Amino acid sequence: MFKKVMSVITRIEKYLLAVTMSVTLAFTFANVIGRFVFNHSLAFADELVVALFVLVSLMGAALCARENDGLIGLSLLSSRLTGSKKTVQKLFSGIVCIIYCIILTWQGFIRMTSSMQQGEHTFVMHLPRWIFWSFIPVCGVFLILHFIENLLDFLAAKKKSGGF
Repeated sequence: MFKKVMSVITRIEKYLLAVTMSVTLAFTFANVIGRFVFNHSLAFADELVVALFVLVSLMGAALCARENDGLIGLSLLSSRLTGSKKTVQKLFSGIVCIIYCIILTWQGFIRMTSSMQQGEHTFVMHLPRWIFWSFIPVCGVFLILHFIENLLDFLAAKKKSGGF
């Protein structure tokens, strides 16, 4: 059941990522054309592109986290481990990643609600700033779910191979 839910979440993430990257590309391209052809830039485009870049980065990290070792890692030690030491290292690494993502999500949520309570708005577009801060807790939840999925897959593979 969890795997099916994660497949749906992954499809949604991929769709949102494609749309967000397309919008970012379109606004960036329009801004460059505006600057060089018309000597006038779109002020809102800079603000929007920076916010969308945060969303693309975090959502891309979540999708990479879904893949086993999809995120950049230092394998200097882990590549030399075997057997139970490698299992312990993998479990410890997964748990640390989940804890970090929980902290990231929680702090993003705190910042989002603080921005909402203070009524902050962006400088150019005058949109509520909490909308952009919400990218952090939402993508943080995706990261947490993908790291849990990785750990569950690892544990299932270990159980299947008789490692436990």
